[in-house]
Amino acid sequence: WDYPGSFTLVNFDEAGSCRAALDGFEYSTFIGRQTVAIAELSGYLVPPETVGEYAPVKAYCHSRQHIAVARSYSAVTGALTVVLIGVIALMLIPARPEVAWTASGLLALSGFHMSESHTGTVDAPSIFFIYLFFAVLIFALRRGSKAAAIASPVFMLAAIWCKYWVFAIFSYCAALSWKFWTYLGEGLSSTRVVVLIFATVILFALVTNAAFPIASWFPVLGFYYLLVPWRGIRRILIPVFLLMPIIAWLLSQVGIISSFTTGEMESNFGTGYAAVGWNKWLRNLVNVPAVLLVGLGIPACLFIPAGIRTIVREGSAGRVWLCLAPVAVFALYMMFIAPVTYYRHYLALIPAAALISSYGLWMTAWSRRPWFLALFFVWPALLALDFELDFQRDPRIELRQWYVEHPLDRVFVSYYVNPPPKAMRQSQFFKPEYAYDGAKNLKQASYLILSENWYDTAFANELNGPVTSIPERLIKTTPEYAAFYRETLAGNHPNLKLEQAINVQNFMPELVLHKWLYGTFQMFVGDMKIYRVVQ
Repeated sequence: WDYPGSFTLVNFDEAGSCRAALDGFEYSTFIGRQTVAIAELSGYLVPPETVGEYAPVKAYCHSRQHIAVARSYSAVTGALTVVLIGVIALMLIPARPEVAWTASGLLALSGFHMSESHTGTVDAPSIFFIYLFFAVLIFALRRGSKAAAIASPVFMLAAIWCKYWVFAIFSYCAALSWKFWTYLGEGLSSTRVVVLIFATVILFALVTNAAFPIASWFPVLGFYYLLVPWRGIRRILIPVFLLMPIIAWLLSQVGIISSFTTGEMESNFGTGYAAVGWNKWLRNLVNVPAVLLVGLGIPACLFIPAGIRTIVREGSAGRVWLCLAPVAVFALYMMFIAPVTYYRHYLALIPAAALISSYGLWMTAWSRRPWFLALFFVWPALLALDFELDFQRDPRIELRQWYVEHPLDRVFVSYYVNPPPKAMRQSQFFKPEYAYDGAKNLKQASYLILSENWYDTAFANELNGPVTSIPERLIKTTPEYAAFYRETLAGNHPNLKLEQAINVQNFMPELVLHKWLYGTFQMFVGDMKIYRVVQ
């Protein structure tokens, strides 16, 4: 991004799977093994002394040659997911091919899906393998293919291995007969089923919340049991609901499960994901609709409820839709339980949401209005353009000229500033402690440059949620750091004067609203604030 011929790693999460494949990092190796193999086939071999050594592994995986492979792999799989969602739609709704074309078009125009497909992370490839598994299982059920049914577990393992997406196993709910589901649900209305599902999810959410006091356990237990219609449910379900609170508590005590449901109270950057406490509820509930709105656009999201209603009305004829059950379970997990809520973790929701929205659209009279169909596609296209302009107008590009104009000044920089290579000698990583004790260390530099992608830890964002009144519940920071960033951004720090602000500019309502509520949507592109140090 800096100038022709140069390469600077901007997305710090890229190539993690490659590093794991070479024993230099703890993560899933599935995608990394493939990108390393492709890189070696293209002539970029892994030096023998690299494997198992942290620094050499990182250097190889973050090299220009391997990152090019990783990003290309991500782009190809991201594009293939667009095709897959169309194929899935054709198998699920064969009588309405227009739904398939609409779903594929909507996903292809998703700026969120597009931007995640730019980077060499496992996110876009993992979505491809998840939906490939869905497609294989749907084909097995629709066509009665024994070969596809037998092969489906292999595809499921690939879907899980990419990013530990264990939700894939719920697809096999579709393999159970409709009579089985009818038997279990006998005596329960649709409303009661929904209430029980949400009550159970909320139970797990409470047990896995670090702020949940053990003294509140018995009132919650009593309320949960009151919601169960004991006389109306099958006897086989009685012990299930009786033991569910105990099961929830026992599972929350398992280390690996706790890391994906509660998180840790502390991290290398200060607070851990568990510190969010009760703020997790509002944060998680806000994030899901926020991602869908930004990922697909307002017009598409308006038809998701209609699509859901249409699927529910299909009854036994729509049993094959249960192949997408993992997406519903995952949505509930992200809405109530997930401790880590970076937006890219929500990417699996976008293809399914595009399909459901498209189905809903064609079930309404709006689909018969040509002008509205044009708007339905033009809107996400403009949203995608707004997404892409974030990269084309990255504030770090404008920052190059600033460094040219200040060749001799010593500069402190925060994470994600990424100075141009020629400016690295005059730049030094900044710690808020430098501003303490009369700012003695801070005064050793002439300027301080802060990136929104780092100082947003002190404000509302996808990790903190909209409520930020309690500093101890902010993620990846400390109360002292948060106080410093808030004071500085408000223009109240006595030793820092804002000289220039290079801000990300958006024009679509979804991104403008997000910037007002949470800041810039992009994780690695954000505003830059240049402060002059006042002696």
